[in-house]
Amino acid sequence: MNKSFLIIGLGTFGIAVAKTLATLKADFMVIDKDDDAVEKVSHFTQNCAIADGTKIEALKELDVQNVDHAIVAIGNNLQDAILTIINLKELGVKSITVRIAEENFKDVMLRLGATEVIIPEEASAISLANQIMSDSILDYYKVNNDYSIATVVVGEKFEEITLMDLGSLKRFDINIIGVTRDSKFIQPKANDKIKPHDILTIFGPDKKITKFDNFLNK
Repeated sequence: MNKSFLIIGLGTFGIAVAKTLATLKADFMVIDKDDDAVEKVSHFTQNCAIADGTKIEALKELDVQNVDHAIVAIGNNLQDAILTIINLKELGVKSITVRIAEENFKDVMLRLGATEVIIPEEASAISLANQIMSDSILDYYKVNNDYSIATVVVGEKFEEITLMDLGSLKRFDINIIGVTRDSKFIQPKANDKIKPHDILTIFGPDKKITKFDNFLNK
């Protein structure tokens, strides 16, 4: 089942997450109480609304209680972020990522019910969007506008295959640069096998990383 996402707050971080989720063709909604902010994202998603996350009734009207993962990207307004988290928890949203400006407030957000707290730059926003799209992507690092390094867990139903037979570079344009198995990291050779639960360190184009992740976990 595909995950659904909600982004509350459309500053630099919120817009970066929204753009990446749009590129990945994710099911997501964005809201902000500023109509100008909502207008900025309307050219790449129609699922946007002018709404205030601190108002629980406004969230109910948008069926926020049905989303799988909410990203609170309100920015420097700590009070609004706190009220929004409380509302999301009351509505039963299980996964809540919160963007804050200062490390000092991290514990407060976690105690209120946030499941993840980050202090991001734009690259972190892109990384977050790719990670939350897949439970099997553990880390995601942008190298440039088109290429990234990621760590991906191989699904338990994956059939063992050698790197030579897999042909990840030819089939997916993906380089497998490392394999972690039983907490040991190795640089694999052509005859080494990829097995379920292996953690692969891979390098390639962003869109191909998503495709390769789907292949490993179909």
